[in-house]
Amino acid sequence: MDYGIDSSFEEIKILVFDIDGILTDGKIYLSENGVEMKTFFVRDGAGIKLVRELGLKVGMISARTSNAAAIRAKELGVDFYIEGCKDKYNALELILKDYGMTVKNLFYMGDDIVDIELLKSAAVSASVPNAPEYVGAHADIITVKEGGYGAVREVCDIILEKKGLLLNFLNNL
Repeated sequence: MDYGIDSSFEEIKILVFDIDGILTDGKIYLSENGVEMKTFFVRDGAGIKLVRELGLKVGMISARTSNAAAIRAKELGVDFYIEGCKDKYNALELILKDYGMTVKNLFYMGDDIVDIELLKSAAVSASVPNAPEYVGAHADIITVKEGGYGAVREVCDIILEKKGLLLNFLNNL
């Protein structure tokens, strides 16, 4: 690992993650009664908690609505959770304004068409290897891990490393 500080990450103050395909594997499980279930990777959650502990804001945003995702957002204590959002760019502009930030402070991770505008405008962006190629083409980082299998933890570690926060944290364990 390279623990050097990277200037392109200096201004990152807020991390925002799409849910389906990023925090989950993108699959939707439906019971016979229509109850939706999703799986979340525990180390992704640990990465989110670590990032928050080290002073960064974290949010989750989805074009879909999901009780499972809402419960997970609450468990992780994210700063904000937006669901059923068809215009993610405008929604996040308002959130950033509320926090006194701009897209220069934004890290965004998504994997589909509705994420392209944010992938292009965020200071640093990421996607997963199984995203459509025309989506990944707009990301600064393509993770090694797939969504729902550690991709979020991977980028949390990268961001903390590039901001010079990870090594300091590890040295103080």
